[in-house]
Formats: sequence, C-alpha cells, structure tokens
Amino acid sequence: MLTVLADENIANLDDYLAHHDIRLIKMAGRDITAKTLATHRPNALFIRSVTQVAADNLGDLSALPLKFVGSATIGTDHVDGDYLDKFGISFANAAGCSKHSVAQYVITAILHALPQARQTPIRLGIIGLGNIGSTLADYAARLGWQVSGYDPFLPPSDINQADFDGVLTADVISIHTPLTHSGRHPTAKLFDAATFSKLNTNALLINTARGEIIEQTALMHAIANKNLRVVLDVFPHEPTIDADLLNALTLATPHIAGYTLEGKIRGTDMIYQAFCRHFDLEICQTLPPLLPDNPYRFDELMDKFSLIKLRDYYDIAADFASLQMVNHQGVTGADFDKLRKNYRLRHEWL
Repeated sequence: MLTVLADENIANLDDYLAHHDIRLIKMAGRDITAKTLATHRPNALFIRSVTQVAADNLGDLSALPLKFVGSATIGTDHVDGDYLDKFGISFANAAGCSKHSVAQYVITAILHALPQARQTPIRLGIIGLGNIGSTLADYAARLGWQVSGYDPFLPPSDINQADFDGVLTADVISIHTPLTHSGRHPTAKLFDAATFSKLNTNALLINTARGEIIEQTALMHAIANKNLRVVLDVFPHEPTIDADLLNALTLATPHIAGYTLEGKIRGTDMIYQAFCRHFDLEICQTLPPLLPDNPYRFDELMDKFSLIKLRDYYDIAADFASLQMVNHQGVTGADFDKLRKNYRLRHEWL
C-alpha cells in the first residue's frame, strides 16, 4: 500500500485517490516538515505553494521511501528541483491549471479599478507571457484593448513585441513572471525604486505572480508620489501583510486569483495523472465527471450584459472587504491562511 501525505486544501483529492489502495494523510500545507515526513514516511507528497520543498524545511530524505512530489500549482519557486534530484525523487506540477482563473481575475480587477475601460480601450502591459500572460493577452484582445508584452525567454511575436521599459509606460501593468533569484533575468525585487520611476503617474499595477517580485518600500513611495493604483493578490512578506500597505492598495485579495472551481480541480487532475504514471497505476478518475455545469460564457456575457456585467459576475470588492476585516494592525499569517482555506470557489468563464 502506498502512503500519500497531502495538503488538506487540495481539491477533490479523495475523489481521485479513493480508486486506489492508498493510505491518505491530510494536513495543513505549512505543517508538512521534516518531522511529519519522518512520522508518516510517505511514498508521495501532494502539496501547494505554501509547502517549501527544500533542505531547510524537509531535511535529509535519504532514509525515507518518498519517490514523488506533486504540486497542484503553476508556480514552482517553492520547490528546489536540485534537492529532489539529489534523492532521486520525481517532481510534477500543474502547469497551466489556473491560467484562465488568474487571467479572468486580472480582467475583473481592471474593470473594477478602471470603470472607463468598458468604453475606452486601454493599453495593457504584460510582463511574462507564459500560460497566464498569454491567456490574459487573448482576453484583452477580445475586449479591444492594446497589448504590450515582454518576455525575454520567448521569441518575438504579435504580443511579445515590447522591451521592459516599453511595457512600463502602459496604462495597466500586470505581472506574470516566476520568482527567480539568479540567471540572466532574475525577478526578485524586479519592481524596485528604479522600475517604479519609469511608471506613468496614475498607472494601475497588478501582481498575481509572487509578492517578492515587488520591493515594498519602493511600492509605498510610488503609491504616495505617483498616485499609483495597485492591486495585489500576493505580498512581499506573505502570508503576513503590513497594515500600511493594505490600507494603501486599490484592491487586495489573499492569494486567491487562481481559486476557481475548475482551476483547482484541474490542478489536482494534473498531478494525479503524473502520480499514476510514476507508480504505474491505472488512471481511474478523470476531470469531466467532477465538474458541475458552468453557466458562464464569456461571449454571451459580453453580448448580453456588456463589460460592466462581466465585472460584476465576480465581486472582487467583497474579497477585498474580507481581507480588510482581518486587518488588525496588519494581517497575520493565520488569518491569511484561514481566508484561503475557507474561500468560496468561483467559476471560470468558458
């Protein structure tokens, strides 16, 4: 019998693993540490971004039967691939699982922050044109907005046609890069004082990628001195949020941009399939039977209700209010995680 240790917030995991002879142990993702691995001795680990897979957190894995780690997330900055390779442990993530969820979140945030965008085309600058950034560009084009994209790791294209400084002059800048600390184009603190100096006054900045891409002191200065409007779903010191930062934001949500019903189940489905392939198990559960009917159609919403209704279908302001409710001289990690755990999943558009 295989033992799987899993983050308790991974969607529909019981539906997938119940088909197999598996001992499933679920717990809070931040509680998955070297101690819990030694106690439960799992063959596989199913995680999200809150679990750090690195020597500092999980220690020496050589005496454990652990052979597979699956992350139900697009991002991989919480996983040290070299560390897993050292112990011969396979890794899989859910690349693209929430690309529509996050792109639709950004569209909703723009329509909330800039109501004029439903009548006047805006220029949208996108930094990072992977799964999410390219999906956002497609939505923006369908809305008649001008897109300026920048991704140094991709060849030039219709959307990847601007340099970094050129993207920074857009009306709205949306960040969709991974968090990296080295290489030719590191993104940690990419938005520092020098970067913020290049943004237009009254611009709108949206970050749904990783909080550490933005330097907080420089951000606060830009908000105060350039009337910069800012939407954050991720934060420089996540899961805590400074009170002054939260109070200065146009919108803020607790790292839930990708939290749609479809996106969450899709992430589970992707790592389940990788898990089955690794352990040579039959794939017994598929995605479609787990998805309820979805009444939301992007084109129908556009034709029937106009952009203002498209914005109203997801009440992003209510999510902001929920975060403000737990701002007691700042937001604690416990309150931040509780909001995420109890979040009522919304639907994607189709």
